[in-house]
Amino acid sequence: MAVHYTREQVLARLRAEIDAGRPVVIVGAGTGISAKFAERGGADLIGVYNSGKYRMDGHGSLAGLMPYGDANQIVIDLGARTVLPVVKETPVIGGICGSDPTREMRTYLAELQRLGIAGVMNFPTVGLIDWDSKYRQELESTGMGYDQEIEALKIAKELGLFTMGYAFRPEEGAMVGAAGMDVVIAHMGLTRGGSIGSTISKEEDLAQAAKLVDAIGDAARAENPDIMVFCHGGAIAYPPDTAYMYEHTQAVGFLGASSAERIPVEEPLRAATAAFKAASLRR
Repeated sequence: MAVHYTREQVLARLRAEIDAGRPVVIVGAGTGISAKFAERGGADLIGVYNSGKYRMDGHGSLAGLMPYGDANQIVIDLGARTVLPVVKETPVIGGICGSDPTREMRTYLAELQRLGIAGVMNFPTVGLIDWDSKYRQELESTGMGYDQEIEALKIAKELGLFTMGYAFRPEEGAMVGAAGMDVVIAHMGLTRGGSIGSTISKEEDLAQAAKLVDAIGDAARAENPDIMVFCHGGAIAYPPDTAYMYEHTQAVGFLGASSAERIPVEEPLRAATAAFKAASLRR
């Protein structure tokens, strides 16, 4: 079973990695075997959230934004029965739908804490919906917007949980920083690569992504100089992409979901099956 960590203990672990010149790596886990081997590979944090379930069921990660299931209940089920039982020492982070109007968020967060989840981040998030769209603006104006996600993260911090905030624009980076979160994750959109990765970000330029990562990081650190800046998604899909980010931005960490547990297994699994099928029967 996973160790129960305090916010301070998680922060100390991550700061030690950064001080040693090593990036912080968060791996999203939609299965127990993903969590088990991400830990063996040295993951600093393991993330449990609804898109992991859909992703490892063979669907696109954005299924996590659709009404296919109770996002917050999936974290409890996937975390308590699948991931936490096989993780030995790595802190586990839950992705919460902070704008969920059907949950008393303080009670819910306390339950995650009781189960052994050490921290939370805002996923699923309305931040993935274009700010200029009517849909996003109507969500914001009817009490189901990004500001509600920030309020949920504030409650988590009050309870002593480690907190990370996804941000998609500098304005959201500033909100994450002002809320006193431990990490801002600059989100570049759906990850490219593999069988169900983003085709829109397929040709995106890493240099442009780096500019947005820094713009979000600058906005967050203007409000909270101690906040750590991580990156995720879009054109940042493979290890060389993250190396580019560490070289050209202030990012000190990366959250990999499709990058870590989906893309690396697709081709080896296909190839292994094909190799078994290539054998011949004795005639």
